[in-house]
Amino acid sequence: MYGDSSWLDTAGRLLIVACFLGNGVCNLAPARIRHHIERMGELGTPVPAATHWIGMAMLFAGSALVLADWHADIGAWCLIVFTVAATAIFHRFWNVQDPAKRNSSRITVFANTAIVGGLLLLLGNML
Repeated sequence: MYGDSSWLDTAGRLLIVACFLGNGVCNLAPARIRHHIERMGELGTPVPAATHWIGMAMLFAGSALVLADWHADIGAWCLIVFTVAATAIFHRFWNVQDPAKRNSSRITVFANTAIVGGLLLLLGNML
């Protein structure tokens, strides 16, 4: 439709992967790992430590697959599942009493919805 759009695909992949890798690397700090696992436990997530590490594996494996454009569809699905699960676990804004925290969490839900939308578009471009 707009001529050669391969640079758009590459830029989109790089931006999506940068988002996930940036957050993933930050969340590998020991204090962040501990905080996430404790919070997951408080929120009722089953086997929080295993769930955390499975999520991190999905984040990094999905990012690598999308970036390398090798089984990128599987990578995109890994990132979609990770995003939906993390959002469902950590951003239940309707349960948050503090108005500022509730609003921040609601904004994160909408941002994550947009990220999933971008991943779905990426999947659509692979067809």
